[in-house]
Amino acid sequence: MRLKSRMTTVATSAAVMAMSGMLVVGAAEVTTRKDSENKTAIVKEVESTDMLMDEVANVMPAETEIVKAAEETEAPTEVQTEAETEPETKEQPTSAFTGKFMVNVDEYLNIRAAADENSDVVGKLYAGAGGTVLERGEEWTKISSGSVEGYVATAYILFDADAEAKANEVGTWKVTVLEDSIRIRKLPSTEAGVWGLAEQNDVYKCTKIIDGWLEINYDGEIGYVSTDYAKVELVIGQAVSREEELEQIRREEEEKAAKEAEAKRKEEEAKAEEQKIASASKFVETVQTSAYNVSENDVYLLACLVCAEAGYEPYEGKLAVANVVLNRLNSGAYGNTMSAVIYAPGQFSVAASGRLASVMAAGPNSESIAAAKDALSGTNNVPNYSSFRSCGGANYSNYNNYSIIGNQVFYN
Repeated sequence: MRLKSRMTTVATSAAVMAMSGMLVVGAAEVTTRKDSENKTAIVKEVESTDMLMDEVANVMPAETEIVKAAEETEAPTEVQTEAETEPETKEQPTSAFTGKFMVNVDEYLNIRAAADENSDVVGKLYAGAGGTVLERGEEWTKISSGSVEGYVATAYILFDADAEAKANEVGTWKVTVLEDSIRIRKLPSTEAGVWGLAEQNDVYKCTKIIDGWLEINYDGEIGYVSTDYAKVELVIGQAVSREEELEQIRREEEEKAAKEAEAKRKEEEAKAEEQKIASASKFVETVQTSAYNVSENDVYLLACLVCAEAGYEPYEGKLAVANVVLNRLNSGAYGNTMSAVIYAPGQFSVAASGRLASVMAAGPNSESIAAAKDALSGTNNVPNYSSFRSCGGANYSNYNNYSIIGNQVFYN
């Protein structure tokens, strides 16, 4: 092979050149030192050189050994070394609020069209709102929130972990049911009782997350939904554009006007109904009947009942209440004594509530005493009525006849 021949030639030539160099130098030195010596000495020197060359040839390795040595020299040497690897770096968990922001204000923060305090206001971020950071700067940060994109003062917003902490503080956790007929448990356990069933896409406010359960507000009760059947997400406020704010103001004004109009309509209807009721109320002429012969205790008891039932009504109303008691006493349907009529079961609410007892302990007012005495003397302004109640709780359609005195209606 060519490679072997070349390697042999190179090796042999190198050896010969090296040895020749040595011999030439030796010959020169001999010539210089011994010019007077004869040719015989020089010939001997040359003969010695030929002998040395033969020895070199004998010492040189065979062709195959030289090639083998060359191949071994050129072959790559395998070195067992430990693989050089870069130190493994743990990936840091990415926060859901990386690249997000939250406002840090009590009321609202203006969003401007440019990074300039004199720039137009294109929207507002109210307290509890947040969004996405587009370009963060020292003084102004470009943000996106809702339908608004613009610049806000960096000093009034929070970023990343601080934004997440703020969101957890002011945001609302919303639970959305993912399947139909999900049981809402009374406790966070599959063995607990059930408040009711939730349907797919029903939404509840989440108050706590407990080991695979979502605590929710269910019709005023605390309920629990399994995380296997619902998702929970944090809801924060979004920016409101200038146009959206103007539209909101317009809607609020319309709603306010509509409510005022409805209130006025109801007020007019109420007045019309009152007029209708008042027109149907019959005027009852006061009559004079025989006086009642009762004890002082009965007079006091009647005066106290009048005060308890009609203490803030006009005198005519107090007199009418006293006469309703006397009309019942005359009928005998409610008892034959003053005490029996007043304490008859289910009749005068003040007797059962304790209001009458309180008035009896403190004493009735003077107008109630006067009304009771006038009624006992025979002055009756409601001679045909045995019942009464406040106008607010009256059902006029159930009355055969009625008369309104003050804030009470007397009827049969």
